[in-house]
This record gives sequence, C-alpha cells and structure tokens, in this order.
Amino acid sequence: MWHTIGRALPRVEGASKVEGTCVYTADVIRPSALWGKFLRSPLPHARILSIDVSQALRLPGVKAIVTGKDISPRLEGYTLQDKPVFALDRVRYIGEKVAGVAAIDKDIAEEALTLIDVNYEELPTVFDPVEALKPEAPLLHPKYASYLGPPNMAPQLRNVQTVISTSKGDIAAGFAASDRIFENTFRTHMVHQGFIEPRACVVEIDKDGRIMVWFGHQSSFKVRSWLATHIGIAEERIVVHPVNLGGSFGGKEGYEDALCTYYLAKASGRPVKVVSTYTEELIDGEPRHAAVITLRTGIKNDGRLWAWDGKIHYDGGAYAARKPSPRANMNGTFMLAGSYSIPHTKMEGYAVYTNRIPCGYFRAPGEVQTLFAVESHMDMIAETMGIDPLEFRLRNALKGGDTRSTGESISDPRAQETLQQVAKSSHWNGHVRGKTNGQKLAGRGWAFGDRHVGHGESSSELFLEKDGTLCLTTSVRDQGVGAYTMHRQVAAEVLGINPNLIRVEIKGTDTGPYDEGVRGARGTHVEGQAVFRAAQALIKRLCEESASLWKVRPEKVEWKDGKAGLSKGKSRKTMGLKGIARNCDVPICGFGHFKAETKPDVYSFQAIVADVEVDSETGEIDVQKLYFAYDVTQVINPIIHQGQIEGAIIQGLGFTVMEEMAVDEGRILTLNLGDYKIPTIKDIPRLATTLVQADQGPGPFGTKAVAEAGISIIAPAIANAVYDATGVRIFETPITPEKILTGLASRAIS
Repeated sequence: MWHTIGRALPRVEGASKVEGTCVYTADVIRPSALWGKFLRSPLPHARILSIDVSQALRLPGVKAIVTGKDISPRLEGYTLQDKPVFALDRVRYIGEKVAGVAAIDKDIAEEALTLIDVNYEELPTVFDPVEALKPEAPLLHPKYASYLGPPNMAPQLRNVQTVISTSKGDIAAGFAASDRIFENTFRTHMVHQGFIEPRACVVEIDKDGRIMVWFGHQSSFKVRSWLATHIGIAEERIVVHPVNLGGSFGGKEGYEDALCTYYLAKASGRPVKVVSTYTEELIDGEPRHAAVITLRTGIKNDGRLWAWDGKIHYDGGAYAARKPSPRANMNGTFMLAGSYSIPHTKMEGYAVYTNRIPCGYFRAPGEVQTLFAVESHMDMIAETMGIDPLEFRLRNALKGGDTRSTGESISDPRAQETLQQVAKSSHWNGHVRGKTNGQKLAGRGWAFGDRHVGHGESSSELFLEKDGTLCLTTSVRDQGVGAYTMHRQVAAEVLGINPNLIRVEIKGTDTGPYDEGVRGARGTHVEGQAVFRAAQALIKRLCEESASLWKVRPEKVEWKDGKAGLSKGKSRKTMGLKGIARNCDVPICGFGHFKAETKPDVYSFQAIVADVEVDSETGEIDVQKLYFAYDVTQVINPIIHQGQIEGAIIQGLGFTVMEEMAVDEGRILTLNLGDYKIPTIKDIPRLATTLVQADQGPGPFGTKAVAEAGISIIAPAIANAVYDATGVRIFETPITPEKILTGLASRAIS
C-alpha cells in the first residue's frame, strides 16, 4: 500500500512555474482587448467640484472613460459597505480612483489620464487613529449610519469603522487584587504584502451578455457573488475563470478592481485588461494596518499575571471596504493578553478611519501588531520583577484546563512544551547583556504566542478516468502554500494509491466545486477535509461498481491497498482502478463537501529565541540566529510545512527591521521595491526549527495549520534581544539603527 502522508513530494504546479508555462492574469490575452488605467486622487481629503473628460476622450485610441457619475452609486465592501467604485462627491486618500480610461495601449491610456481635468476643494485631514477619535477631528464619513454592514458598536466615538471586544472575570476586581501594575504603549507601522505578481484583472462581456472574468483573487466564487449583487444579475451570468494567483499573503482579497474593469469593458464594448504597477500596488493596495497598542497589567508578587487590560487602535485608512471581516482583520484584539492564563481580562479593538490608504488582510492579521506589544511588555515586566523571561512565561503560559483570555476553552495546549523546547535548543541560560565583540553588543530575546486554525467551506471532486487514473477537480486558488500538492497527498493516502495517478484540474465558477476562498490558515483543515471526503465517497462508488460486476452486495466489497476486494465467499477477487474503469461504462465520481462554522478549539503554540548583535557605533542590527519551535500533529508534506514556517519568519524579519511604507501626510513615499526593501537571501539568519508533537488537530489525519506561524513573534523577540544587548527599549516598529542610536545617546546623557 502506498503511504504519501509525511513524504516531501514535489509541488503539483512546480514544473510549470520553473518552465514559465504557468498562466497568470497578466498573461491572459483576449481578442481586441483594451488596456485600462485609473486616474487617482492627488489629495488626501477633498470635495470633487467637477470632472472634465472631454479633452481625454478626443485623444486618438481612447475608447471609453468612466467616472463615479457614470456608474451605479452603490457602495461596496467585503463586510462594511462604505466605498464607491470610483470616487463620487469626495476623495478620502491619496491614490483613490477617480476615473478609469480604456485605450488601445497602455501609453495612450496613461496620456489620457493627464488630460482629465478634476477640480477639487481641499478638506481637513487626520492621519493618526488616536487623533481621529477626538471630537475636533474631521468627520470622514458623515453618512456612516446609512452604510450596510455590522452595526456601529461605538456611536459615541468619531471616525470608528469597527469595534470588537471581549472580557473574562472582573477586570476592576483583578486590578484591585494585584500587587503591582504596569502600563505601556506601543506603535507599529504599515507594510505591504510584497508579492511578486501584481494584481491584475481581465473582463470580457460576450455576445450573449455573459461576463467573463480573469482575476488574481483568493476567492473566485465570492468575486462572482459580489459582481452579481452589484450589477443586479444572476450569478450564473458571470464566469470567473481559473488563473494562477501567485503570491498573496492576504493582499488579493479586494474586488473593486474587477468592478472598475467591468465598467470599462461595458462602456467600451470590448474586453479590458488592467495590470497594476508596483507604484499602484503601494499607493492603493491592501497593506497591514498600522496600530497603537496600550497594555495595562496587574501582577501578583509571586509573578502570576492577575489582570490584563488591552486596547488596540488599528489605522483602518479611508475605508473599511477591504477588510474581509472585523474579526479576521482585528483578530489581534483577541491576542492582546497573549497566550497566558489570566483570571481577569478585558480586550478592545478599534479600527479607525483616517485619510490614509485603506488597509486589509495580511498574514496573521492584527496579531503581528499585538504580539509585538504583548511580548515586549512581558519582558519589561519580567525584568522589573527580577524574574527570568523564560520562567515568567512558563509560570503564566496556558496549560490543560485553562481558558484563554477570551474565556474560550482550549484542547491539547502545548505551550509549556514549546517554551521548553526552545530553551533546550537555544541552550538558554539567561540574558547575555554585556557580552561584546569590539563595538558589537550581543543580546538574546524571547517571544511566545499561538495561532488558531481557520474555518470555512470547501468542496472537491474525484473522477475515475477511462485509463484508470484519477482527476481531482477543485476551485481553490493556490497562493503559494502548496494546496494542490496537499490535496493530492490526502486523496492518495485515503485511496492507498500512487499520488502520480492523480491529476489536479483547477476549475472556474461555471464548472468547479464551491470553495469559500483562501484565508485564515484554513487550507489543510477545510480543503483537506473536503478532499478526504471526496476520496471516501469515491471509494464507496468504486466498491459499489465492483459489487455490481461481481454480482454481490456492496457491503461484501472492501477497499484495501488501492483495490476493491472480495475476500469472503467462494473465491477471493480484487480489482484495481484500471480494472474498474475498463469494465464500467458509467462515470464514477466522489464528491466531498466540508463546512466548519466556527474555528476549532485547537491552537498551535510557537516560541522563539533571537540572537542578535548590535553595532554600538552605527546601530546596525545583525540577527545572527533564530531558534523556533512549533507544535504539530501529523505533517503532510515536510518541505512545504517547513517552507511555510521559514517564509513567515522571513516576512516577520522584514516587518521588524527593514520594510516600511513611509507615509507623509497621507502620501506614500516608497513607490517601488527599490525603496520598499524586503529581505533577500543575504538578510536571512541561521534558523533552527524544532517541532513539538501534539495529539489533536482538526484536519485530515489530525493535522493542524501552519500557514500563519512564525511571523507574529519575530518583532518582539528581536526587540527584546536589542534591549538585552543595548539597554534600549524600542516601542515602535520598525526597529532601525536610527532609533537604537537615539536610545543609546539618551542613555549616555542620563
């Protein structure tokens, strides 16, 4: 019998990516297609007095121009519908789409943009989420009460997009019973997902009025639904075709580009293709929220956490439309007390309107910001209390029988084991401050956290082909996690066959099985269970067909070692896939559907120690080695699993020490990847990963998730290590040489 689970099989799509035959949206060519380009606001907040497109329309080669006045005024948004497709009466951030042009080539389209005359009246602005809540701040959305979406949970506050909160115990009593109280405020910055393939969209309206869409998006079925709702037609009139998504990390969730492209195709009567430049990505993408985090913590004299009050203000930007859901993008709110057992907690999260780029989903949304604050705060408390930072975490980490700070129960927690594993692998024996190598100062820093497993809905189909091979059909869009490889390995394991017998076929919304979309570390859990069930359903059908051929009852036939078998009765018989396919005239298919309404109560714990050296003269940080541990159950593909961990850690490293969308009065200053620097191979430190064995997982074969591990705990580990080396506490990311030198100078003066 074949066993594929736990084997490092190559990626299904690997060869096509290496060969360059993978088709991305930007590669799609439609006959007589036009190029689309968008005119964007140069101002952060202004009233639109007039738009004159007459001169641009006279430019030869221009086929259509669309503004907000030419289309449906319906506001759009993933959850909260607050954003027009093109700006209507006002613009609220620099880069907001004001008009669209469709022309015979990109150069003409770009020239046409320069000929559109927009008359603005500037309005007051606000760029900080805390300042935006003040009564004197300009009100950015006066018609908020009319927006469709979740109700405003804080109507007394100005410019609030969304509020979520949770509590446990009695926070006031908890602080009253605490022996010591600590309070700190931290800030994090805005970063882009940094995927290589820019967003792109192609829309064609055929002669029958059907809308054909090619779009690099994480959820084809949701795109279809959104378009149908906006346009007011049946979903069956829209086909979202399969294309390779490329990287995403949550940054390809918005759908307004599809609407904009649709309106250009409708106005011009021809297919239209839009491919974003990286400048457009940076000024109008879906970056990670900047945030302000305030933590107030009560401690017992014996080092037990007793009360924890956390509040985070996410800079949501000018619109909430690009957030998949309040909880998804603000999930960090529920990590404001970390992975610790605390009797009394209160946690509040606010997404706030400002005149900056609207923010969206990015790997471990909201948690990267929160855990930077939480784990920095923990080290500060430990030092003041005179407790080793590892011992402080071990003393308070969640264990069996505890409830999370949200009050939720948790199954099979491996917090203690994960911390102890990192202590062992890093040979932890306390801080190393004072160790120097010339002008280099050495330090070590801890960080600790956990990650939930996502939920959702997915379907899959397995067909027996005439030659005895199988075709697995899916509508999942793989954004680089190796989803199709996982699908094939799960199906092959259930069937007990060589995985090379399974061909994976990616379908569009017209013929493919439903999938909710890629998000929230749900792939192995949700997609994997759908494939698992499809394989089981196929086995049932294969046994039924074999029983029919052998003229016995189906229950007499069992599936074993990749074959149908009849072991009882007058003779023993077996039949493999080829034999069944050869003798059966009817199609044989197994359909699998899985839907998890809520996230499982199984969490994965993670811990890290960072070793750094800091140049005392330049402030330069050299992250030398990272010791990481993560708790797992069954690993389906060890190379893909480790790749997810290392990729997330590298993204976390970029967030911590180099990546930043520099913003001045709402204007993005980093306009290309030369200015917006992401880690390269030379920036990557040595990494030692160990896996802690757990017992429970919700996915097929008891698997857990891994896609969003690692990224959230890099920043606090490095911040704590920098403090250990220099005595400089960094309260705001990114951690730069300038901030370290400023801190060193302040310490020298004091």
